[in-house]
Amino acid sequence: MRRRRYEYYDEYEVEDPYEDYDRYYSRRHPVRRLVIVLCIIVLVLGIAFVAIPRQPVQETEGLGPRHLGTSSILLAGTDAGGARTDTILLLTIDLLEHRMSLTSIPRDTYVDAGYSVAKINSACVYGGGGAAGMEELMDQAAIILGYRPDGYVMLDFSTFERIVDHMGGVWFLVPMDMYYVDPTQDLYIDLYSGYQELDGEKAIQVMRFRSGYAMADLERVNVQRDFLEAALKQWLKPFRLIRWPGLLSILKEETVTDLTPREFFWIAEGVLLCHNDLEENTVPGEARTIRGVSYYVAAAPQTVRSAILSPYD
Repeated sequence: MRRRRYEYYDEYEVEDPYEDYDRYYSRRHPVRRLVIVLCIIVLVLGIAFVAIPRQPVQETEGLGPRHLGTSSILLAGTDAGGARTDTILLLTIDLLEHRMSLTSIPRDTYVDAGYSVAKINSACVYGGGGAAGMEELMDQAAIILGYRPDGYVMLDFSTFERIVDHMGGVWFLVPMDMYYVDPTQDLYIDLYSGYQELDGEKAIQVMRFRSGYAMADLERVNVQRDFLEAALKQWLKPFRLIRWPGLLSILKEETVTDLTPREFFWIAEGVLLCHNDLEENTVPGEARTIRGVSYYVAAAPQTVRSAILSPYD
């Protein structure tokens, strides 16, 4: 009976109850489809517009024209309190010449800004932390460099740890046995020397260690640059490029920055194209004791600019 009943219904053509409605609506509202098409076009163009890289540029008066395709970004890593900048690096990318540099600004660099401790790593906390603190750090960096960097990125140690873990770690030659404990900073360092794979937690230990170096902070900045160079070379391997969208997302969401998504894309493009010609250096200067306190005194701005990769001569 069921079979015959199904056959019975198969003999009849079932009418679509919405057929007349669609036919009517299409005739009466031809604009509807046009609007849908236009919305799709606008959406696609919007996505394309956001994805187009834009060079970060901040002009400094009195230095003449900039080098085309060259921008500098100030990178700052904060301590456990999130204010004092233990690590200050200047990333400069010359997209036309396919050159890139990492220039260290030692945290003990002397600044004449009225701080209780006249060192550049006090700038961020003096400015109030966060974006306001980074603007103060940018002001002091501009005095040392002779020009204001084109943008900044500040991240704390927990974000740095997350980035290293997200990118799959870093193989790095730890230059010496590292051991240091400071509960007041929640700092515990215990690493053996040698070539090894570092996860985020161990990478932070390498970046923060300085007590065992003969030249303390000056040697630490060299190790920091070496680590970042090793990280870039490994993270730019083809099998790790798939992790980069997540990296850019972390940088945008978990850092204090004045860069737009399009400017982050420009930096990412520059790193991809220029990483094979990476220069490492430190702002030229000398260690000096002033009123019983050890400082690093930077050279004159013109000397600094002539010694590093810069958007200006």
